Amino acid sequence: MTDERCRSAPAPAPRLAKAGLEVLAHGVEGLPSYARAFKAVVNVEVAPRATVARTAPGALQEADRLWLEHARTAAVIDDEGCFLVRGADRDWVRVRRTAHTALCAALLPGAGSMVIAMSPDGRRLCALTEEDDDYWFVVHHFEDRPM
Repeated sequence: MTDERCRSAPAPAPRLAKAGLEVLAHGVEGLPSYARAFKAVVNVEVAPRATVARTAPGALQEADRLWLEHARTAAVIDDEGCFLVRGADRDWVRVRRTAHTALCAALLPGAGSMVIAMSPDGRRLCALTEEDDDYWFVVHHFEDRPM
């Protein structure tokens, strides 16, 4: 099913386009705030589902592969390949994976960069973060949003 709001989306942000994501809609509302998603990913109690050493051979490709695996397992990506990411002004932007999607390309150079992807219904997220010398994969479910 195609989201009719997606047909006249503005031009994609450079970071999202660089990651090979097709921007479908900006300012998606009725979801947990980006600040809430950020707190679910960045806190002392978070343990990654998996890690990849940033200096390992093929680390970027392995990070993209593992993110996709965890995002699919957690049902962050819908049947059409769509999910939400942070856009400008910390709003949620609905995007679609393409044959050229490489989420690592959306990371900014340097430790501490992250990409938080949220399911279109706002119930689950899967984040790819840089933590010191590793890429971390964090999955979270918002308990107060019914399934």
